[in-house]
Amino acid sequence: MSEPNDSPLEFPCRWPVKAMVRSDDDAMTEVLGAIARHAELPDEEEVSVRPSRNGRFESITVPIQARSRSHLEAVYTELRALDAVVMTL
Repeated sequence: MSEPNDSPLEFPCRWPVKAMVRSDDDAMTEVLGAIARHAELPDEEEVSVRPSRNGRFESITVPIQARSRSHLEAVYTELRALDAVVMTL
């Protein structure tokens, strides 16, 4: 069954999943675990982490191979459910 094509993206495509998290030892593990339930994780060097100016938050970017819009929505839904995640982009 195909999905309606109401997205400007062409699937499959490489997509950078981004999450802003509270700086915490477990935040990275939680984010990677949530993404791994839906997509194959990239090599470690492809995952980027940028701390906020004051160090209270981190931006984590994990590129994945997105199969469809609903696939991306499932990834982001799980990420937003994590306590450590403040915002997704």
